[in-house]
Amino acid sequence: VPKVTPSSKVVGDLALYLAAVNADPADFEANPDKYDVPDSVVGFMAGELGDLPGGWPEPFRSKVLAGRTIKIGVTEITDTERTALNGDSPTRRQMLNQLLFPAPTRQFEQIRELFGDLSVVDTVDYLYGLNQGGEHVVEIDKGVRLYVGLEAIGEADDKGMRTVMTILNGQLRPVFVRDRSIAVQTKAAEKADANRPGQIAAPFSGVVTLQVDDGDQVEAGQAVASIEAMKMEAAITTPIAGTIERVAIPKTQQVDAGDLLVVVRPR
Repeated sequence: VPKVTPSSKVVGDLALYLAAVNADPADFEANPDKYDVPDSVVGFMAGELGDLPGGWPEPFRSKVLAGRTIKIGVTEITDTERTALNGDSPTRRQMLNQLLFPAPTRQFEQIRELFGDLSVVDTVDYLYGLNQGGEHVVEIDKGVRLYVGLEAIGEADDKGMRTVMTILNGQLRPVFVRDRSIAVQTKAAEKADANRPGQIAAPFSGVVTLQVDDGDQVEAGQAVASIEAMKMEAAITTPIAGTIERVAIPKTQQVDAGDLLVVVRPR
């Protein structure tokens, strides 16, 4: 029996993807193999969440699954993972998160590594920011409080950075913050040529992780990268077989729709 809540997320993933690439519904129905369908949709049609009473329409399902790597069933954990699951409570919780929710856990750990433990910040302060001239209290540990005040916000420089004057426990301190509401002109990324099948592009904006290197041999339909955006993960595949002639971005990078990722030289 299909599970209701995960399947509703699959519907949302597909809707977001089709809107992001401005897909034509009729073309998608007839040629789903031309699209980088989100992983959750591929898994749903492969039976990860159960089998539909009437089954999936064919040949739509077969086209979606063609060339995909499907993993259904029990996956054996490694000795390292088993040791962590038998560890103390924080270690066990962290390993369970990694095993059950790999993509959200990676995002959570990246944000925590960049900004620290934000769970100690009051919800109102976290969502709406500090009020200028007011004092805010952050309990960073049991019985340990940090008194924070916002004094002034400076003008943005050409890189979109502002100097924010704060008071931490009575001491005036400057903090440098990137104002993301300001567009900064940077070197434009290389765009893929849609008329050349060997130039693989990002289907929409997100964080891309490459799975190939220069010189690798790839088959048509093979995943060359993965992209994460909007709490959705999808594989980016090559429409042709050949050799990876050039990698256009670092191993992991934020990209925009249409940015060139890799170039495949046909066989």
